[in-house]
Amino acid sequence: MAAVESSSPGLRDRQKSRRRRDILAAARRLIEAEGYAATTMAKIAEAADVSAPTVFNYFGSKDQLVVAMVLEAHEAGQEYMKSWTPPEEAGLGEILGEIFCIYADLTMSYAGKRVWRYAEATNIRCPDSPMVQLYAQIEKTHHDDIAKILHRLAGRHGLSRSRSALLARVAYSVWNARFLDFIRDEAMSLEAHKTQLCGDMHELGAMVAA
Repeated sequence: MAAVESSSPGLRDRQKSRRRRDILAAARRLIEAEGYAATTMAKIAEAADVSAPTVFNYFGSKDQLVVAMVLEAHEAGQEYMKSWTPPEEAGLGEILGEIFCIYADLTMSYAGKRVWRYAEATNIRCPDSPMVQLYAQIEKTHHDDIAKILHRLAGRHGLSRSRSALLARVAYSVWNARFLDFIRDEAMSLEAHKTQLCGDMHELGAMVAA
């Protein structure tokens, strides 16, 4: 009896984690198919095979669901980059291209264009919202992570800590502008977006190296 009771909290945690993933997946599918406005918490509950109060209990609102998707993509990127190392002979532009293609792949694996359009629009429409505050934290973390990678390569490319930080901010701004173009254009494929990114980053690397 004691063994069964001791395992119960672990089982409950796994069940809660699975239910949370199911709700997020259902929300992601519905928003992509029907749009943010047409997606209700009741529809999400039905698609996830749970009650509407359960959805509210996990996330509170549709905005919090979108925040969770954004955060998952960010955390996946952070975790991936911890163990990522650039090819030994890669140039600066190639390294930047690799980094932002990884970000692009992970970003789109956690949410589609409609979700990201809503998230980006909220940045402008509701500057004091929790989503915007989260975006600001994520942006700073990305800047710092990229700057650390670039600074580790300082001996290869002659980048000081301050120049690494500046280049990280500039490269991130280029990626962000390209990402906005990508999510606005339903016809543009992820591969086309990544091709543009690599071209931009190669040009940026050549400018720095000149």
